Amino acid sequence: MSGGERVKTCYVCTYAICEKWGGQVVLDGLQARLADSGCRVKRYLCFGACAMGPNVVLMPQGTWYSDVQAGDIEDIAAHIEGGEPVERLVREVEADTLRMALWMVDGTE
Repeated sequence: MSGGERVKTCYVCTYAICEKWGGQVVLDGLQARLADSGCRVKRYLCFGACAMGPNVVLMPQGTWYSDVQAGDIEDIAAHIEGGEPVERLVREVEADTLRMALWMVDGTE
């Protein structure tokens, strides 16, 4: 994580294609794995990147993971708990694209 900033919220897309491709499984797995971590793992209803789903976004850093599968849960959890980003899953996005994708966030970062 950049500058030691702690991940506060993990958003997992569970809408349409992301759900069909395992988004709910990823959400359930991350919620169980991170239950006592202090990171909120929340459902999200579309980042607008369905073709690359399931998608997971970590905030406030803005780390965006694409094509996440159940087998990636432990690596993502390790990142959230202070480890390095999971480079094989990172999707580089511009700041404006990230803001647009998260326009419905509840503001409780």
